[in-house]
Amino acid sequence: MPSIEITLPRTDAATRERLAHEMTRAFAAAVGCESEILGIHFREYGPGEAAVGGRLWTGDGPAYLHIAISSPRLPRAAKVRMATDLTAAFTAALGRPDWQPVIHLAEHPYDNVAVNGKLLSDAFESCAKRPFYYDLPRA
Repeated sequence: MPSIEITLPRTDAATRERLAHEMTRAFAAAVGCESEILGIHFREYGPGEAAVGGRLWTGDGPAYLHIAISSPRLPRAAKVRMATDLTAAFTAALGRPDWQPVIHLAEHPYDNVAVNGKLLSDAFESCAKRPFYYDLPRA
């Protein structure tokens, strides 16, 4: 079960809806999963509640933008596409091409995630058969 946590300045519900739609679409296409398994959580802040470069964000200038992704281990090609597509989806949904988020990817084996009280590797045979480590050649 992959999940995304997005930290950004406070936005309205319509913007969060666009972000949820575009980020889900981009992630599912990049990694080849069903969109229904992806969860997204928004962490929003106002002026004076985040800092960039040692200065509190006042509502002007560069904002603190962070995307944290928890996902099963992915091939390098999927990560490259995901980074490009999620950044494009994020900036397009916000209408702010000057806002480029930092993306952190936390990968895990299926034995490190539980759903409905079971490890994924125990709950789904397809997960148990998937290898965790991939050869990650540099492109």
